Amino acid sequence: MKRRVLLTALMTVPLLPCFVTPVAAQQLTAAEIEDVLAGNTIDGSWGTDDYLQYFAEDGTTIYVPDDGQRAEGRWRVDPETGVYESWWISTGWTPYVVVDVPDGDYAWLNGDRVETFTVKEGRQIE
Repeated sequence: MKRRVLLTALMTVPLLPCFVTPVAAQQLTAAEIEDVLAGNTIDGSWGTDDYLQYFAEDGTTIYVPDDGQRAEGRWRVDPETGVYESWWISTGWTPYVVVDVPDGDYAWLNGDRVETFTVKEGRQIE
């Protein structure tokens, strides 16, 4: 019995970084989200799809996945909750928590997934 418990514990150790990373991430405030996104482009992955997204200071956004199917939407930050919200014609307004992850990048918390992205200064897409 002790042997089974020890083996189970040893087998779960490699999985720990998957569970530790979201816990170690620090949620951004509304002001921090605006500072990070407004006027900048992000380079990220959503599930298995890579994309670039530009966040204009007027609240518009342009999303360009690798397949080139460009989409235009809106973005804002709720000052009361500190949560980022995006609007797309297909989904309406959807909230996401934005976190600063330990490696210096950022991430959206999308249900039980962590969708990472890096920030590029200015508008980096056409």
